[in-house]
Amino acid sequence: MHPENIKAQLRIRGRSAAALARSLGVTRATVSQVIHGQRRSARVQRAIARALALPVRSVFPTKTCAAAQIETVSN
Repeated sequence: MHPENIKAQLRIRGRSAAALARSLGVTRATVSQVIHGQRRSARVQRAIARALALPVRSVFPTKTCAAAQIETVSN
């Protein structure tokens, strides 16, 4: 999913990157970097996907999806 679509969907659902960051105990910059694919964090990716009510792989392509890579390694 394109970063602008992720941010738009968060806004539609009344959420923000800042609110997600606070709930996860990370910086807003960390959430933004994950949204833009500049950083990988399975925990942040799962939180974003949960906020959008979508599977992680629908929000983040496999090459940038830390959660998918963790699942693949553990299987």
